[in-house]
Amino acid sequence: MKLSRIALAALVALSVAACDKAKPPEAPVAATPPATPAAPVAPMPDVGKVGTVTVNAKGAGASAAEAVDEAIRMALKQANGQTVDLSSEQLKVTLSLAHGKNAEALRANAFAEHIVQSAGGAITGFKVNQLDGPDSRGFYKADIDAEVAKFTPAAADSKKLKIVIAPLRFDTDSFAVGGRSVPADKVAEDLRQQILAALTNTGRFTVLDRDLGGEVAQELDLISSGQAPRAEFGKLGQAMSADVVWVGKISSFAYNRHARKLQTSDRELVSYSGGWAVSQKLVNVATRQVMLSESLRGEAPSVAATTLGTGVDGAQVSEGMQNDIASRIVSGIVSRTFPVTVISREGDAVVLSQGGQAVREGARYRLVHMGKEMFDPQTSQSLGRVESDCCEVVIDRVTPSMAQGRLERVQMNLEGLQPGALQLRGVVPARVAAATGSSAQTDAPTVKPKQAAPRAATAPAAAKAPAVDDKW
Repeated sequence: MKLSRIALAALVALSVAACDKAKPPEAPVAATPPATPAAPVAPMPDVGKVGTVTVNAKGAGASAAEAVDEAIRMALKQANGQTVDLSSEQLKVTLSLAHGKNAEALRANAFAEHIVQSAGGAITGFKVNQLDGPDSRGFYKADIDAEVAKFTPAAADSKKLKIVIAPLRFDTDSFAVGGRSVPADKVAEDLRQQILAALTNTGRFTVLDRDLGGEVAQELDLISSGQAPRAEFGKLGQAMSADVVWVGKISSFAYNRHARKLQTSDRELVSYSGGWAVSQKLVNVATRQVMLSESLRGEAPSVAATTLGTGVDGAQVSEGMQNDIASRIVSGIVSRTFPVTVISREGDAVVLSQGGQAVREGARYRLVHMGKEMFDPQTSQSLGRVESDCCEVVIDRVTPSMAQGRLERVQMNLEGLQPGALQLRGVVPARVAAATGSSAQTDAPTVKPKQAAPRAATAPAAAKAPAVDDKW
């Protein structure tokens, strides 16, 4: 019996084994391919956003209408600070809606609805809480609640300096360029537009291109002449919502024809030469300090004396001088507000923090090492950092946002320096670079062109060959 049980178990085992052999092998499971990562989606540009805030404001005036107007003005400023442009036509209309209305009309719901409809989104809700007066002095007081649109700028824009470029001033109606008269106001406006465009392209400024009223223009005249009281700078900043204000004056702008008759014939010996001179000031309206005050000069390429009847293209010469002026002005503004620094270094190859018009390809600049910050012992005011000569940098490539170059004449150990420790200073004049035996391209003084091609000889190379007194 025991053997029969063993034989039965063995038979069952053999049957199971046979079934396993008859079963076809399972097909291998194909490996699941890894999911293809989705292409990165470009984020939406940060252009800021508009929200709404509710503010309570009070105003006073010689009439009920003046009190309400003042309360509305204060509400707008509470919500947006000095960034709100109260001189815009839209807000001028809003701030005049109460004019001529009595106290009863101002308290009515119809007036509140009129404010909301006329504000164009600047005010989305309005209510007069209280309107009292006149008091013993004849004044009225208003208390209002207003829902005011508040704009939050983009994160990048919040770090930019707000700058106003005032129209350039001049003392003459026209400038003589190449034998023709060029309107001075056209030269000034063209130059201003170049400066505005160049500063915008740096990506470091919010350029406020405002229509400057008579009162503001008078204050700018005082700043330009150096006669403005310091207290006026703060008022000017509030009126213009600016951090810094630039003012400039064209002292001279000319390219003159010089002719001398030869004694031995009726022919004339003709030559051309000229240049420009501009003064500029940069004012910090918050601290009321003049950040930059200097006079700039430059020369246009001269035409050597000849009897071949050489002519010049006055428009081309004028454009060349304007390009030179704009480049020098923008360089001065940028260097005072955002100094150009070395942000990366690999051996002698360096990357600078700015490009565009801040530096010029092929030019040679001086670099300094920024040391310890020093303070006045009496006032505790910062006197700046100690500077020591480091080296020179020759610019090889310029892009709109940065520049690449190579270091030469290194005078200190550069190992372990942090980004920003080296700052750019003035252009190394061509005569100094030549004295050091350098073969790198540098800014050159004005060169007289050849007489072989009269028209080509007058091509303005001012932007490529400015005067050697460049300053940062």
